[in-house]
Amino acid sequence: MKKHSQVIAAGIAAAVLGMAGPAQSQAYPSKPVRLICSLAPGGASDVGLRILAQKLMDNGWPQVIVENRPGGGGAVAAVAAKAAPPDGYTLFQGDIGALAMNPALQPNVAYDAVKDFTPITHKFSFPSVLAVPANLPAKTVGELIAYLKQKGNTANFASQGIGSGGHLLGSMFAGAIGFPLTHVPYKGGGQATPEVVAGRNDLIFSSYASVRSFVNGGQLRLLATTAKARMPDLQNVPTMTEAGHASVFLDVWFGLVGPANMPANITRTIHEQVSRALNSPEVVQKMAGLGLYVATSKSPEEFGEMIRSEVVRVGAIIKKAGAVAN
Repeated sequence: MKKHSQVIAAGIAAAVLGMAGPAQSQAYPSKPVRLICSLAPGGASDVGLRILAQKLMDNGWPQVIVENRPGGGGAVAAVAAKAAPPDGYTLFQGDIGALAMNPALQPNVAYDAVKDFTPITHKFSFPSVLAVPANLPAKTVGELIAYLKQKGNTANFASQGIGSGGHLLGSMFAGAIGFPLTHVPYKGGGQATPEVVAGRNDLIFSSYASVRSFVNGGQLRLLATTAKARMPDLQNVPTMTEAGHASVFLDVWFGLVGPANMPANITRTIHEQVSRALNSPEVVQKMAGLGLYVATSKSPEEFGEMIRSEVVRVGAIIKKAGAVAN
């Protein structure tokens, strides 16, 4: 009887292992992966995410779907990602706006940038350019400041949305010149830039890629960049430091996160595969063409620490600049 029981037990164990084996060994990803973007289609970060998605599919991912959910300075997209199952099949392109600015701008935002997400990897970043309509009389930052002050209480700046890099930089600029500017938020650079071209807004801080075609077409004029040094492909454009406003500096960063409590092995797999895709020569070159600089690879733990420190650092900048969520 004892031997018979042992045989039955062994048979049951083998059956259980047989059922568990395929599920445990099934390679990630085995179905489509959804990448949520907090900005509308057309901006540099959206295009950069689509370049990454295509490379991941080239590398064997079955399907990668980019889903644009603009609004609320990234809050709409962040809440959708937060609510998804933590299985690695819904990921969020979190950025400095959604993960560092919103907690300071919107204290009641419906997510915690640190607790509600699983950090995966830092992806890319970019300095911004200060662009104005070509028909604006200002040809330098100094002339722009004089124009804005002469215009008075109708002076304004456009941004990619509440909590975007353009929002913070516009607020920092207003603080630096000691003159209030009305913030006009849009849903991404693809919507904001044409409004500046049309002259409905006085200026915008944006990625170079989002405004380059309009600059080349003579519809926008670049007055400065927010980089520490002159950008290689914009050697004739001074930095904000050279223009006398060193405090107006910000690198806008983007990374990949998932819902909280993702399995460590899946997080590590995504990190490794995304890092490999991002650092492939063709992706680095395409990103550079958009004005995006692929970040030095950080481990999930390092990226998590970066988010925590950015919440504190950016919160202090927002307080000093007097930026508000409108």
